[in-house]
Amino acid sequence: MTFLICLIGTLCLVPILRRLAIETNFVDIPDDRKHHDGLIPPIGGIAIFIPFLVLSGVYAFQADLLLQDIWPFFTAVIMLLLLGVVDDKYHINANFKFLVHFLAAILVVYNGANLSSMGNLFGYGESNFGWFAPIFSVFCVVYLINAINMIDGIDGLSCGLGVIMTGYLILACMLAGLIPPAGLYMLAGGLVGYLWYNMRTPFRSSAIVFLGDAGSMVLGLILAWYAMTLSQNPEDIFQPITVAWILALPIWDAFGMLTARIRQGRRPFAPDRNHFHHHFLAAGFTQGQATPLIMVYSALLGAIGVFLPKAGFPYWMLTYMWIFMWLVHAQLSHKPAKFIAFLRRIRVRVWQTKHAANS
Repeated sequence: MTFLICLIGTLCLVPILRRLAIETNFVDIPDDRKHHDGLIPPIGGIAIFIPFLVLSGVYAFQADLLLQDIWPFFTAVIMLLLLGVVDDKYHINANFKFLVHFLAAILVVYNGANLSSMGNLFGYGESNFGWFAPIFSVFCVVYLINAINMIDGIDGLSCGLGVIMTGYLILACMLAGLIPPAGLYMLAGGLVGYLWYNMRTPFRSSAIVFLGDAGSMVLGLILAWYAMTLSQNPEDIFQPITVAWILALPIWDAFGMLTARIRQGRRPFAPDRNHFHHHFLAAGFTQGQATPLIMVYSALLGAIGVFLPKAGFPYWMLTYMWIFMWLVHAQLSHKPAKFIAFLRRIRVRVWQTKHAANS
């Protein structure tokens, strides 16, 4: 039910907010980095997270949660939502944005998203952070906020990945024999509703709204919240390495881009068009083709983390596999030419196969 409420709420809000945004000139203008046709309103985040916040508040009231139990999480979400809206309109200084990111991260860590243990990562027993856990947790939240924001580069991608990641968190709860948090269903419903207007499909040739910084930053924050709270005591529903596989792609992509820019002598947060999804475009795939392919890849990564442990695969082996793939991805970001050539060969072979089948 919560899924449907947020799905319908977002589906209804997008046309209303889109019309209002166009009337007030709240639109995303194409430039050297943003290649899209026309002036697109970046109101997706508002349309997703207003129903999420309202329904979450209703659930908190029904559960008799006290104000001191919920205000840090709600405040962090609203802070990032407002920051993103203002940034989408006026382009806020990056240092100020980072300050707000850290404040929001501190709030959610204070509210219980504390990554105190990484589980039996390397096969030598529990990996605990002790007194360093809150500091590490804050940096992890800030990192994921920016990772989701950075991967939001082509139509449908960040929210499509968000649906997959949220779906795996729900599935992992179910496999553990527990009822998933209602908030995950709310998040999934809002994301799916938004994708109807943003993802390229046979029914829609291009996006009519964008997620905006408001949406991508809040999505990163909420994913971080659930990833941490569900993998730590007292919930301890699944191991942290499972979460690492579910969230692998944006984590790897952000790290790869930051290290590549540093190795090339550029500022680590300097914008460019060299993300993982840009390699698919450089290889000749359209956005409508690239987004589903990358979503399938992310789904395969999540499946490794969720299903292999159920088959008896050791967690420590998952850790070494994850680290190996992390380093491979970083190298691809630094020198993507061979990867782009590989993708181009795949595209040509698929086209040739389809052409032969139609002949």
